[in-house]
Amino acid sequence: MIGVTSVAAAAAEHQRARPGEREPVAAYRAYFFGPFRVYREAQILGQRQQRRERALLLLKWFLLNPGTPGSMDQLIDIGWPDAAPEKAASGFHVAMHCLRRLLEPELRPGQKSSFIVRSGTGFYRFEPTENWWTDAQEVGRFFRWARDSDTRGDARRACFYYSRVTAYAIRPFLEEEEPHRPWLVPHRRRYEGLHSQALIRLIQIHEALGELDEALEYAYQLLRLDPYSELATTVVIEALLRLGRPDHARRQLYRFLQSIEQDLGASASSNLLTLRDRITHSPRADAVLGPSIRRADRHPPGPAR
Repeated sequence: MIGVTSVAAAAAEHQRARPGEREPVAAYRAYFFGPFRVYREAQILGQRQQRRERALLLLKWFLLNPGTPGSMDQLIDIGWPDAAPEKAASGFHVAMHCLRRLLEPELRPGQKSSFIVRSGTGFYRFEPTENWWTDAQEVGRFFRWARDSDTRGDARRACFYYSRVTAYAIRPFLEEEEPHRPWLVPHRRRYEGLHSQALIRLIQIHEALGELDEALEYAYQLLRLDPYSELATTVVIEALLRLGRPDHARRQLYRFLQSIEQDLGASASSNLLTLRDRITHSPRADAVLGPSIRRADRHPPGPAR
């Protein structure tokens, strides 16, 4: 259960920055969903030049790990994994200089960056100010607000924030990056997880409210993200039954059962078997309808990290 302190903190954060207010006023804006883009005011930063591409690669790491020190060796492994040590170190310093100038062209020689801080022996961290906004941080913020509203039983507000999560995350996270870059894997998994959890709760809440069209819309979105989702499949099948299409519902269910067995080596749950028996043995579509959400699933998702 979320404590009073964390709920109060979330409410205070909400008061400081309501949805949609931060992005237009931020001097720097970075977008991680879809192709990576960074803007300073109205100007997009970086062009397809090797130095700037490496500088922007470092910026991605910094923005995804704000305030976290990264060693020079760690950052070199991200941008120059196959280069000889001397060449990699030289390339790193050139890219870091380029990044400082890219973010603050007005910096004078020897003047410190407002954002990039060097500490210890070869450690660097990024300290974003209120001038920075990223869609990745916004997704995490919306998910926290959704979860807190969900915990308080405010279904309408929770749906609003969960839907904002799905609106951002509908595009792939850093879609132009190689999907299996080791340092990106945990971040990609995190945002895929938030997207999936938001869709699950939207389906559950809308179905509990009797808003079946909305539940069906999010069920199809979840199936695009996770074709093996039992919840989404069941919602779709029940919708087909309500539309008077039991044969189509039966085929959809059998395809799903076959796919989880062949692809995942998994057996059908008792809920799916019960639904299969109802579809198979009942001549009337309205007689086979049953709840698609088990009581054990009716809980808000776990905390965002």
